[in-house]
Amino acid sequence: MFCKVLTAVGIIIVFVFLFGCDAKRRWDYEPISVDPYTSDRDKLDVEFRIKRSPRGEYFFAGFVNFNYVMDETTMMEATAMRSQSGNDDDYTPVPWSIPKQNYEEFFKNFYENLVYKNFGGCSNFRAPADLFPWVNGNYSFSDCEVSGDGMPEIAPQGYYKINFNVTGEVEWGFESVCKIFDKLMP
Repeated sequence: MFCKVLTAVGIIIVFVFLFGCDAKRRWDYEPISVDPYTSDRDKLDVEFRIKRSPRGEYFFAGFVNFNYVMDETTMMEATAMRSQSGNDDDYTPVPWSIPKQNYEEFFKNFYENLVYKNFGGCSNFRAPADLFPWVNGNYSFSDCEVSGDGMPEIAPQGYYKINFNVTGEVEWGFESVCKIFDKLMP
């Protein structure tokens, strides 16, 4: 009897180890909105759209058209907040924010693992090795499905609001809201 219990426990441990510790994202999302803004459309124009396929998958499309020189005064930051209900007055900060830093530091710290891994394959975004010096132009993306690379593996269910802000010669960014729910695992 004792051997059968040990065998059962061993099988459960192997199952949990093989399928429960695979370091994959344990959540899925439904984008609710993405609202870009810019203080000067001549220097930086931005547009983001959410598209839904007939199969219920969500994709992002849009562009960021740079017509100004980013310098050491160009600062980037992102704040993340969560709400159980989705009501504006119910959002509280979560620890997944990106502190304010100049654009070169942001690109060095977050571009490859967060931006490029999620949008590089469906855009004309510059490869991480070719980021500097920054080249102005129209960077577009189409039918991008965010895989969650560079994001937390586990996230509590609820509504999340991300505010991405760039300050300097032009103030621009976006506010995005999505609903996070548990992912059905195989």
